[in-house]
Amino acid sequence: MNRKPSESAVDRLIALASDEKPGSKPDNGKGNAPKDLEAVPVFGEAALDLEHNPMWKALLQFRALLPYVSRLLDMSRGEATPALTAELQHSVSDLANSQRELRIVVQEQLVQMKHIEEEITRTREATERNASDNAEVVEDVRSMQSTVRKAAFSVGALLLVLIGLLIWVLIRVR
Repeated sequence: MNRKPSESAVDRLIALASDEKPGSKPDNGKGNAPKDLEAVPVFGEAALDLEHNPMWKALLQFRALLPYVSRLLDMSRGEATPALTAELQHSVSDLANSQRELRIVVQEQLVQMKHIEEEITRTREATERNASDNAEVVEDVRSMQSTVRKAAFSVGALLLVLIGLLIWVLIRVR
């Protein structure tokens, strides 16, 4: 692999790791390929399974950050290239633009949520008003029912009294 002057050792290691395919055997530069390496037990553990170790899985999640960390280390040593700083400035401006867009979207959603909240409040007030109106109507219907029952009972009683008087008059007239 050809070494570029702006490339650090970490970048070369990352490039080597990403270029290597699982089925291929890398050439060590002398024409002969090294044998596959076997896992070495640590501290006497015969079966150390790194793929199922939660700590190893957590560390593997950070491997995507390695290129950025290596670039930051290069920049901290003063080895920043103009292309790297331009790329970094471009990334920062992209982040600022996306943050601005997100802020606008969030503000729009807040306005929509306030409108929805106002609509819910108006709906709740209308529902409570309708419920109280319905309760008054039910009370009016019940009082009307009792009034109609009393009137029907009175008319029925008067009818019975009238029939009784007619029978009495018919018996008395003979």
